[in-house]
Amino acid sequence: MAVAPGEVVGGWEVVAARGHADGQLMLLRDGVLIAADHVLERITPAVGLWPESRPDPLGDYLESLARTSELELRVAYGGHREPLDDPTTRAREIVAHHRERLEATAAALSSQPLTGFDVSFALFGIDLKPAARRFAITETLSHLERLVLEGGARRRVDVGVVSYTSV
Repeated sequence: MAVAPGEVVGGWEVVAARGHADGQLMLLRDGVLIAADHVLERITPAVGLWPESRPDPLGDYLESLARTSELELRVAYGGHREPLDDPTTRAREIVAHHRERLEATAAALSSQPLTGFDVSFALFGIDLKPAARRFAITETLSHLERLVLEGGARRRVDVGVVSYTSV
């Protein structure tokens, strides 16, 4: 059985939560949110730009967090760690975290073209295992593409290599 945002299933409203995953859904009833990886205690979910994903996963995520902040929530049960007693505040904290990360991303750019791989070192450091670097690159790319859309960076493609510069 396929479900869509806005439908009610077993008394639970289906709520879209794009960003961490393109088709991520949550369930809402009486101020209780089954949040999956949308809002988590003390950590943030990976929001990466992957091949075949939506073009602006960070924008999707920030929009989803804004909608979450408007819900009258008492508690959220995430996919990791403990339940959140104040999911609205946590959603706002995650938005602030990504705004700070966008600023750091912009600060890492210069007039010289840099790839997402290059910029990932400024944001996540040099001591990452290969799997963690892969996630760092995809998250860096999601921030770079959001910056481009917000007018804070330029994107260029040269012989199949995507790079970014400051504005």
